[in-house]
Amino acid sequence: MAVTQETIVDMTTLPLLQQAREDTRAAFAACSRLRHYRAGQLVQIEGDHCEYVHLVAKGLLRLRHFSPEGREHVVGYLGPGRLLNLAPALDGGTALATVDALTDVTTYVIPCTVLNEWLDRDAGLSAAIARYLARDLRRLDEMLEEMALHSVRSRLARFLLNHAETNPTHHRWTQAMIAANIGTVRDVVGRLLREMREEGIIRRERGRLVIVDREALEREANAE
Repeated sequence: MAVTQETIVDMTTLPLLQQAREDTRAAFAACSRLRHYRAGQLVQIEGDHCEYVHLVAKGLLRLRHFSPEGREHVVGYLGPGRLLNLAPALDGGTALATVDALTDVTTYVIPCTVLNEWLDRDAGLSAAIARYLARDLRRLDEMLEEMALHSVRSRLARFLLNHAETNPTHHRWTQAMIAANIGTVRDVVGRLLREMREEGIIRRERGRLVIVDREALEREANAE
């Protein structure tokens, strides 16, 4: 299905630009271009030269690393309002991950040179970018702490408990998404979920995971 204008988030209304000056928002709107990617389409390859920052307006991007043997590790997802290639735009390096469109995706592309010029001119935009990077740093720090202090099985149990209570029932988590959230790979998540089902801790019901033995899952979550 073709992307229509009504489905696209207006770049200038996104929280990242709300504290930027009016002339900054106007400049970004003037120099940015819309790009559309079909589900499954490759956006970039790790190590590519970076010319543009992508501001996601619609859909979901998937970020992956690949080993020389071809094994993949999903490192994250970017949805509306999120930025792709901010780090290489700021430090002049190459793309940090291979990225493809998990769904149909629309992004605004902004030249890295333009972003850097306006960061020098607009304190509000610079502060918003700094807070954006701080949130990402805090998320990565929390993930590293979890990885250092808890086993993968424990992290998976904590994830299941947290998201059973805080996420709407219609939200669909794939094994790859769960793996990216707890710092592991999809195969490991699949194996651990099978073990938990065999042990009677959880069960699959109409495509959903249902917690059967909450006390056992809490013990797993608190284990090191």
